[in-house]
Amino acid sequence: MKHKWTRGEVWGKATAALLGGFIAFVLIGLALGAGLPDVGVPVGVAVAISVALSVPVWVLLIGWAVLAPSGRGAWLRVGGTALLLAAVPALATFL
Repeated sequence: MKHKWTRGEVWGKATAALLGGFIAFVLIGLALGAGLPDVGVPVGVAVAISVALSVPVWVLLIGWAVLAPSGRGAWLRVGGTALLLAAVPALATFL
């Protein structure tokens, strides 16, 4: 460990990992669940794929947030990923 974490660093990283990661989890599930049936994948298979991929993405985001240099850095990483995932279904509705 690089140093003893401060209270703010712990709260920043923990909230980014859990709350921000959950938001990204939901958004990737929505993006895949809504996007895959548009390309011909059956709805049941699309839901299974979205659940199967959403959970590992959430776990990776938790690890990425913990490895961030600060709480703000964790939120920038996880929040930026969530914003990108939010853009996918938004763009799909316009195309």
